[in-house]
Amino acid sequence: MEKSIKTILSVLLFSLCVTSVAEAKLPASWPEFKQEYQTEAMTPQGALTMLFKGVFCYTKAVQTKNNQLKIDAGKMIRYALHSETPIESSVVYSTFRERLNDPSYYYIFRSYCQGTSVENSYQMDPENFVLNIGKLVDEGEREGKKYCQLFLRSTGADTIRYVRQTKFQDGLWYTTTPHCVYLDTRKPKSYIMDHLHDHDPDYDR
Repeated sequence: MEKSIKTILSVLLFSLCVTSVAEAKLPASWPEFKQEYQTEAMTPQGALTMLFKGVFCYTKAVQTKNNQLKIDAGKMIRYALHSETPIESSVVYSTFRERLNDPSYYYIFRSYCQGTSVENSYQMDPENFVLNIGKLVDEGEREGKKYCQLFLRSTGADTIRYVRQTKFQDGLWYTTTPHCVYLDTRKPKSYIMDHLHDHDPDYDR
């Protein structure tokens, strides 16, 4: 009962602070992404949306076995994270990398988009998506850099998650604490149905 009340309060809180974010269409290449980033990342919300564009370009590349797009998408994600280390060799982002390369985890990324749910197995169009982003919280400045936290809601989680955005000297925002982006959430209904009889020997393949 207490958990249900907390869940309801979290959803209500998010609904009060949710912001309008334009539909995000995927870039075709790394140069196109970088050019777009210069204008879109002038806001924390835009920077976070750009990170997800890189993520969905990466997942698209894996699923279509497009090696050049995968290389480009790796650059997109690295840039959006303001990471000195390529995502392919980063120790910090090893879990992120593993899940980017495993389609069975793609529901996690999709769960942050409007219109998704456990029931519809987080169905959405990665080529045309809108994130469930809330307003800024916990703004401040440290070592000459501005930072803030954004609410980010997964439709498969009971509580609202947040990411930290940092504004660097180039005047653009970057996602510097992205861990909730690849944090697991409830399995999609399709997965649950596929594994409904895993305990039953009669269904062993």
